[in-house]
Amino acid sequence: MRKLIATLAALMLLAPAAAEARTYGATTLTLDPGAVAALTGLGVTPAPIAPAAATPDGALAFPITNKPFGALLSGTIRHSGGISLTAGATTVKLETFWIDPMRRQLTALVGGARVPILALDFSRTRVGLGGGTLRLGPVGGSLTAVAAGALDSAFGLAPGTIPPGLKLGDATVRYRLF
Repeated sequence: MRKLIATLAALMLLAPAAAEARTYGATTLTLDPGAVAALTGLGVTPAPIAPAAATPDGALAFPITNKPFGALLSGTIRHSGGISLTAGATTVKLETFWIDPMRRQLTALVGGARVPILALDFSRTRVGLGGGTLRLGPVGGSLTAVAAGALDSAFGLAPGTIPPGLKLGDATVRYRLF
């Protein structure tokens, strides 16, 4: 009986950690070649922050962390990982993305504050369902004025060097429903 209780207690302690690590699909971001050229031309190098990762075709994949029902309740699709932008000794980390379809924006934690990073364009978006996965995309993402100004400031660039509205890329959400 003691072994059973000890085993159940150990499983209960491990369950929250396992639940936190579970993902429900991923959102992939295909970077716009013009945005990559503009950023690298300024000496800024983008890289994924784990558990986000580059895909074989060069896109970035961000794990979805909230259950579909949770997304319906909160109105946001939440992700782990992020993107780091590095120029010289300066690194800006954009982490823990939230897609808010109603506000048409993607926000990220930057230095501990949630900041609107991308304005989202759903004009070419298609919705599909197959194999237990909801697919939503492509969704265009362009830098907000707040994000562009913050990046100019962080990298010591003249205001407007990184233009608001710069198309960063197209995202596709693949939400595993069950």
